[in-house]
Amino acid sequence: MNISPRNLELDLLRTFVAVVDGGGFTRAALRLHRTQSTVSQQLKRLEGKLGVPLLTRDTRNLVLTERGELLLGYARRLLALNDEALSALAQTHVRGRVRLGSAQEVADGGLPDLLAHFSRLHPGVALEVQVDANLKLREQIEQGELDLAVIFQEPGQTLNGGARSELIERLRRVWVASPTLQIEEHQPLPLVLSKAPCVFRNAVLSALDAVARPWRIVLSTTSLSAMRAALRAGLGVGVRTNRWLEADLHIIEWGLPPLPEVDLVLLSAADTAELPVERLRAALRGAMAS
Repeated sequence: MNISPRNLELDLLRTFVAVVDGGGFTRAALRLHRTQSTVSQQLKRLEGKLGVPLLTRDTRNLVLTERGELLLGYARRLLALNDEALSALAQTHVRGRVRLGSAQEVADGGLPDLLAHFSRLHPGVALEVQVDANLKLREQIEQGELDLAVIFQEPGQTLNGGARSELIERLRRVWVASPTLQIEEHQPLPLVLSKAPCVFRNAVLSALDAVARPWRIVLSTTSLSAMRAALRAGLGVGVRTNRWLEADLHIIEWGLPPLPEVDLVLLSAADTAELPVERLRAALRGAMAS
């Protein structure tokens, strides 16, 4: 008796991953350039083929089932392998140079893996990566010294010189410290901060001054690793985003003034329409939005 093999359809897997990464059908439909009904139908087809539910809906969000979580890892690997194979077999390879800037927190948040994968897909593209302060990278984009940059900036900021800014995600700025740190309410708040100029430092000092909370800086550095070490040692309080926060740092939910949100943005210099730049921009957009 012949038994037909069961195959996972890559198109359905791509829709599934887009729904998970986008947090719902609306953003998935935009990303895939399809209607919401088509996205919904494809997800139902995938669930029907597998015979198991992959997503459930709570009061606000779509939530992966246990089987959905299991499939997600396989789906990402299958799609990545498919895309890599197609790129390797393409008759013409993308060639050129891309100058990329990255904020340090972004560089530590999975960027090396993304760039390694990009280099495998596009071996003819020479990457030049610079990790630096947000404001310095922003200036280099405006002056045409970088092609792309992923940085944090205050919401609503505009660029000079024809450079472009694309919002990836609006993130919460949170107070963080070691769980062992004891904060004395009537003593100056010990701070672990980046050196000026810094969008995080400015937000911290403005928020504390607005409520007349005394503070003192115990460490000021350009090194994110030095800040992490100081925070873990319990030297003081710092500020991070809620996205790439280490598990051993504690978010302080009360006793300190609220902080404004910050934008994670993808910056592009003026007149950067070359194919290598466009390919890396698309890769960064997809990975950061995930």
